[in-house]
Amino acid sequence: MRGAEPLAAAARFHTKILPQIEAALVDGESIVVRFDHAEGKPHRWRNEAIAALARKYAPLRINAVAPAGTEPDETAIAATISFLAGNEGITGQLLIAG
Repeated sequence: MRGAEPLAAAARFHTKILPQIEAALVDGESIVVRFDHAEGKPHRWRNEAIAALARKYAPLRINAVAPAGTEPDETAIAATISFLAGNEGITGQLLIAG
C-alpha cells in the first residue's frame, strides 16, 4: 500500500505538526520546518502546505528543508537553514538539501 504513505504522512502533518507551526507563526516568529526524507511525490503536498502557510501568514516567512537522501547530510541541512534564515526575500519554499 505504498500509494497511501504520502496520504498518511500528510494527515499526520496536518493534525500534529501544523498546529505547532501555526502557534509559532501566530506568536510572530518566522520559521523553517525540517521534514524527513521522502521520495518525490510527498514533496507535492509539502510544497503546497508551506506555500499556503506563507500566503496566510505574510509578511512572516515560512520555509522548509528536507534531506535529499535517507542518510541526511546534517552540514548541508544546517547550511540550507542558515541560507533561508539570512535571506528575507525567500518564503513559501521547500528546499532539498544534500
